Amino acid sequence: MLRFFYIAIFTFVVNSAYAQLNKSQLQQVLESSLRYLEEVQVKKTVNDSIFEGEWPSTMGLKNGFLYLGKAYPYRDSNCFTQANIYNLLAEMYLADTSLISIRSMLSKATLELISYQDSLEFNFWKKLEPNIPLSRKGPHPEDYLAHRPTNFQLKTRFINNAADIANDADDTSTGNLALYYHNLIFDEKRQIASQKTFDLYIDRNRNNYHWFNFIHKLPKESGAYMTWLAPEVYFKHWNFPWQVAHNLVFFLPGSSCFPHPYTPYVPWGSNDIDAVVNCNVLYYLAKTGQIESAAGKDGVVRVLKHVVKKERWSRAGIYYPNRYYIHYTFSKTLPYLQKELKNESLEVLDHLIASQNEDGSYSSRRKVNKKDILQSTVYALQALLNFKKLGLDVPDQTIEAALNFLVSHQREDDDKTSWEGGVFFSGGTVVRNVLYFKSDAYTTALVAQSIQKYLALFDSQL
Repeated sequence: MLRFFYIAIFTFVVNSAYAQLNKSQLQQVLESSLRYLEEVQVKKTVNDSIFEGEWPSTMGLKNGFLYLGKAYPYRDSNCFTQANIYNLLAEMYLADTSLISIRSMLSKATLELISYQDSLEFNFWKKLEPNIPLSRKGPHPEDYLAHRPTNFQLKTRFINNAADIANDADDTSTGNLALYYHNLIFDEKRQIASQKTFDLYIDRNRNNYHWFNFIHKLPKESGAYMTWLAPEVYFKHWNFPWQVAHNLVFFLPGSSCFPHPYTPYVPWGSNDIDAVVNCNVLYYLAKTGQIESAAGKDGVVRVLKHVVKKERWSRAGIYYPNRYYIHYTFSKTLPYLQKELKNESLEVLDHLIASQNEDGSYSSRRKVNKKDILQSTVYALQALLNFKKLGLDVPDQTIEAALNFLVSHQREDDDKTSWEGGVFFSGGTVVRNVLYFKSDAYTTALVAQSIQKYLALFDSQL
């Protein structure tokens, strides 16, 4: 009953506040957004700061923070931004091969993308010369390269070692998905990761438990995929007070949280379970035909059921503070889990309908980038379009209101269109609402794909 009440309200709002979306205008916006992405793609490498083939992104603090310094957005090169833009554009091209500018962009992006690859795994950052020696004393590995931000100023040994992170399931799944799309588009046979890469790190039979998962009561021994593809600290007997004690002395070498030099770091010494990361892994395995043999499939379902039941919209992802990112990634995995998540899909859709603002937008918590309205709206719109394609009862007016809001907030520069980037990713845990990664290019690619999906679904009505 409540759902129909909201549908009636938004039908009235849309009919009274918005003009009918015009097909020709939307196609023009789509084309001009691709011109923007083509324009901002880097043409030439500059030292270890900017790299040919990448799209711009920033890493910045909302406010000053211990060990990290003052609030300032630095240009940053990272795998997750590049792989996700690549995948959005690749999906657009595979849906419409007449978009030839995309093929050219992807071709230029491939070499930059694989610079983050480590065998069949990927890292968030590429390996670069350390800013400072990572240890006060030897031995120092000869010609050692560390994973680190490209431009963000890390001044202490502690924080430089903490940035030298292990490979992770998030980047490995999105990076390998990009290679899979590359093979389809360019008829190549680059090797991609199998489900075994992720099955080695399943949340079961562990002697550790991440404090963030404990606080938010994520089921222990969930059977889901863990984020980091590296060993965590082994506790003979883990308990929360003992973990708190280690956290309080994180700056001491004896703490389980301490980052040691020349060793890939698992943050806090504990692997974690992130619902968004699990969606990304499962999406990759499904796309590459490996979902049925995936050891973490049932665990992913268990975690998603928990998140939806508890309405953990803003806290589903340790590294994703935006409230609607989980809706977006949930909707991407749903085609492969429709039977298992039938009831949950209706609950997620109900939340999308009920939480839309009167102007068609969506918003996160105030502390997240001042409600992160543009980014929240495009994630919600993507989820609505994905649900609509699957045959769920999504009100057309809800979709049109969100799309109208985004179109009305575009930035125009001659023949190019873009959108301001919101919080795509964060530093997680204690800096989850402080250290933000943003990219105008990523947000623009998301909106462009949304327009393409909308035109495909509503072509006969426009």
